[in-house]
Amino acid sequence: MTESPLLSEADVRLEVERLFRRDHRSRLLALFGRGQPGRFELDGLAWEIIPTACELELRSKLPAPGEKTSSGSVYLVDWAEDALPLDVSCRLAGGRIYHVARDARLAALFGARQVDPGLSSTALARLVLSGTIEGLLKITGLRLTRSGLWLRFVEARFGIPERALEGPSEWLRWVRGSDAGPAFARACETDDLLRAVRREALDWIEECLGPVGVLGFRAWELGLVDKALQALLLLVAAEQHPDAYLRGLVSGQVASIAPGLASEVRAAYAAGGAPALLEAVLSVESAEDRRLLDEAEQHAVGGGASALATASEWLPAGHKAREAALAESLLAFVDAPSPETLEAVLAAFEHLSAHRLDRAIRRSEHVEARRMAARLAAWILGRRVRPQLAEHGTTWQAALDLARRYAEEGGFLDWARQSVRGMRGAGEELMVAVRRLLDAVDAVARADDQRFAQAYVAWVDAGKPSSEVLPIEHVTKRVVAQFLKGGEHRRLLLVLMDGMSYAAAVQVLQRLRDQRRWSPIAWRVPGWNGQLPIPPVLAAVPTLTEVSRAALFAGVADPRFGDQGTDRDDARWAENPHVRELVGDEPLTVFFRRDIHAGHALIDEVKQAIASDHRVVAVVVNAIDEQLKGSLQVAVDYSRTPILPLEALLSAADGAERAVLLVADHGHVAGDAMRVAAGRLPQGSTGGARWRALAEGEQPQADEVLLPRTSWKPRGAAGVAALWDTSVANRAPHYGEHGGLSLAEAVAPAFLIGPEWLDRVVGEDVELSCRVLPEPDWWALKIIRLAAPPAAIQPTQTAPTTKQLQLIPVEPAKSALAPPHAPSEPDLVVRLRQSKLFAQQVAGVLKPEIERVLTWLGVLVGAGGSMTAADFAHACGVRPHQVGGVVARMGVLNADGFAIVEHDVAGRRVVLQKARLLSQFGVTE
Repeated sequence: MTESPLLSEADVRLEVERLFRRDHRSRLLALFGRGQPGRFELDGLAWEIIPTACELELRSKLPAPGEKTSSGSVYLVDWAEDALPLDVSCRLAGGRIYHVARDARLAALFGARQVDPGLSSTALARLVLSGTIEGLLKITGLRLTRSGLWLRFVEARFGIPERALEGPSEWLRWVRGSDAGPAFARACETDDLLRAVRREALDWIEECLGPVGVLGFRAWELGLVDKALQALLLLVAAEQHPDAYLRGLVSGQVASIAPGLASEVRAAYAAGGAPALLEAVLSVESAEDRRLLDEAEQHAVGGGASALATASEWLPAGHKAREAALAESLLAFVDAPSPETLEAVLAAFEHLSAHRLDRAIRRSEHVEARRMAARLAAWILGRRVRPQLAEHGTTWQAALDLARRYAEEGGFLDWARQSVRGMRGAGEELMVAVRRLLDAVDAVARADDQRFAQAYVAWVDAGKPSSEVLPIEHVTKRVVAQFLKGGEHRRLLLVLMDGMSYAAAVQVLQRLRDQRRWSPIAWRVPGWNGQLPIPPVLAAVPTLTEVSRAALFAGVADPRFGDQGTDRDDARWAENPHVRELVGDEPLTVFFRRDIHAGHALIDEVKQAIASDHRVVAVVVNAIDEQLKGSLQVAVDYSRTPILPLEALLSAADGAERAVLLVADHGHVAGDAMRVAAGRLPQGSTGGARWRALAEGEQPQADEVLLPRTSWKPRGAAGVAALWDTSVANRAPHYGEHGGLSLAEAVAPAFLIGPEWLDRVVGEDVELSCRVLPEPDWWALKIIRLAAPPAAIQPTQTAPTTKQLQLIPVEPAKSALAPPHAPSEPDLVVRLRQSKLFAQQVAGVLKPEIERVLTWLGVLVGAGGSMTAADFAHACGVRPHQVGGVVARMGVLNADGFAIVEHDVAGRRVVLQKARLLSQFGVTE
């Protein structure tokens, strides 16, 4: 006899509704099946479900012959399939036992009205109708489909959510987290129905998810999901390796790595998309997945495929191999810097960063330090291919040129050097290469410092000439006063960041830019045409607060300030002749640390002063200077670490619609790169880590310079020796030191910044609009190449028909120099050619003239946007006295009264205003 079905109340109700659509003489119904007693109502008539176990029980529960009943009865009969005794069957509706259709039962079970054809005949349908699966949920529609039935089944039987079957990666993630597979496989071994369901499940999963779905199901059954992933990892690595033998070796190892799954693994790999699948399933942040990768590597190494492991973008050996390759390319670059070797270095950096494990096994600080190392390499190449500083001229010109270059890129350079010095965690090969690179950079930087220090002394002895730099005592005259003369609507907050180096300033500006709050503004010092709006500011020496800050506030330099200390800075500021002349009787107030305290809040007096109508308010912030006295063992990156008083001051200035001049009295050098010169500063001697007093007849050492005679010196001292070498200290250094005469100490940062909306609320003052802080090309890892040397155009001469005797020999005409032709045009010039705005700008200009201008522009772009006039003339193939004419012809680029290319006659330089160019023609770098 066929096994009787388990009928639910819904099954019974649906069958009663179907059978009694037409009248029957009897309200007694027999259904083949088993179930539980129950009651329901249909069309106003009550029905009772009555299970029976045998004929006697059925007879006992039938009403007596002739007895009238007001309700219907459904008898569940599982002990007879077709026939009942005649005296019993004649009393039942239809005179027989009815069988409930599977379609109807399935529909009733899931709350559907229709069932897909053939679904009820499947093994899965028989299993769910057997009543052994609990927790089956109703469907949401009216039709029960094959997929709908499977989804309800796997969720009820195994807890597989519907989202786990949305794609191969979701499916693999679920099977990795379930341990129910082996138990299901064992159950199938002794149950024919389950075995049939399993076969159907494999077919359905393959239709839904393809070979990956089958692999996931089979691996789940065997409990080998991680092994299957390891096999896929090695197959992906083999695909990227050129050795056919290794590829064949790994393919043969699949069966030993994932026993019983070799065909499924190969099928899933052959279907494509394995790299993306692994990326979606594995997380290198997970300790479990890291163990999986280690085991996969052990399989490769143990099976003789070590080379394959080193080529993998997932396995630890692959990361180690990429670090070693980076070290090799870095050493090759240091030995022979060139665009080609730098390209190899950058490619190796990118290759290492692309390894899946890189972010997991290397901290973010290490990754950032690596990027800084790449920038240092680009800087070295830039220094080699760009024009060198002129060796001729005055003895002090080098100080001006070096200060200008340092102001444009020195902060970025020192930031990168400091970051690379703190690099940890890499393999020894890479660390050795990075140290070699850093040594090469430091050697160039030290040479700059030495040349600058010597030229600085000559500059001071000559009376501090030239408009190319600003002595710190001129800041109030040429910056503060000139800015405020632009209109009564301009108000200024002068924030003196004591001891802030250019590196720290760049970091502070980076943080403000990331917050989208404050940026440098367009105003520039009148008559100055440098890349930055404010010329380099040179501190007074020795670079001590007592000396240099006093000069800034007083507006004059006086060697006596060094003996007076900082107590009189407020009086000096109040008497500053340049600012006093401008503001009249208005109070000139300066607030010090004792007034602003610490933390985010300002005292009311400071807030009221900033909110007042005073044209200028000054505040001294000692946060950086005090940090310099800290431990060498703690590094501070101001692009990530807020300076709390500065944050509060900027918020107050924002509300008061003030621009802010961020300026330092001097910079500093990092103490962690210094060694102590033993005996340089004996006990009881006057001096500091970076300077010392000299006795009569005592001479400075090779790493020092004798400061000018007009500089401050301690009483009784014959002079002061200041260190220019940033790797030397007179005593054990702190986190940062100053007092010496390196570029980092003597070039004080000065940036005029404003909130992004300032120009729109104070009378449409275009000079208050924000600009992006210019970054050196090497900071963006742009490879700078030498332009081709100028080619001479040989004049074409027509040979005379007869040779004539010349009484006076005539020299051949000198060939005219043609503009250089670079091997490849800079990307910026290429994009400019494609700009519609540029085409409109040069409409009507002869094409040869446009080509000349673009060639000259390419020379400037390739040199980083600024060149000495002599170098520009040489690169463009013109005479030095023709530079002015060349720049004038490049005026076709100008618009709205703003020059794109400027000739700084006093400074003997040609400068490209790149920001204006980008904005004017709508192009990007």
